[in-house]
Amino acid sequence: MAAETSSSASNNEKGVHPYKFAEVNKKYWSDYAASYENQDQQKAAVKLTNDLHTHKEWIGVDWIEEENNGSGNEAAAAAASRSVRVLDYACGPGMVSRAFIPYATELLGVDLSAAMADAYNAWAQKHSLYPTKMRAICGDLTNDDESGPTDALLMEAEYFNFDLAAVGLGFHHFADPALAAKRLVERLKPGKGVLLIIELLRPEDRLADHPAVHTVAHLDFTEDKTRDIISQAGCVDVRSMPLGQISFSHGEHRFTVDVFMARGTRREE
Repeated sequence: MAAETSSSASNNEKGVHPYKFAEVNKKYWSDYAASYENQDQQKAAVKLTNDLHTHKEWIGVDWIEEENNGSGNEAAAAAASRSVRVLDYACGPGMVSRAFIPYATELLGVDLSAAMADAYNAWAQKHSLYPTKMRAICGDLTNDDESGPTDALLMEAEYFNFDLAAVGLGFHHFADPALAAKRLVERLKPGKGVLLIIELLRPEDRLADHPAVHTVAHLDFTEDKTRDIISQAGCVDVRSMPLGQISFSHGEHRFTVDVFMARGTRREE
């Protein structure tokens, strides 16, 4: 397993094995899946969706929108001739995937929690997108087996060669963020695929009494640190930008946090 970056604001300083964090997160978010999308969460999703739409060119994926907005047979043929594939890791019910529906041909969610994957698929079915355009599976890319993920399904060819791998507000739950980034970059198209990380900016004081704080491995993410993680995972053209504040609620706990996103393109092999 890759070495952890230690921090005074990191639960993982306690030496908790990554599997322990994975199991804690799996249980907690499975139990919470049914009530995850409350009104405040939906407002946060709208804000994040607007941000991703506004900055989609900055993200740097060759989206299909331009072709689909064209006219005539030539534009339709161009749109049908290629795919834009998005991997939404730690997908939850699909907040990030939903933002990219107009610009991608395939959206695949992966989550530790089967209940979250089920919620993702239920939404996709409700909107007639499942399974051709949008689907989720239960899986883990971040175990510490040197040979790679132990989930055999995730080693099949269809789970590689993505145009975008995105993690929306999930990296702080990973025991080893560097390993997670490396595993995600391996899933991208060489020289073209983009890793996108959306994260909370140093939320220590705001999450201290959060009911899910025991599921958090790291509370010390900054733009600089995240850019370093992306670079070391094998990406170039690495950059970041602030997204302002987003408000969430979780049970009786309400909080507002600063959010940023960072991206990098997988190097040519």
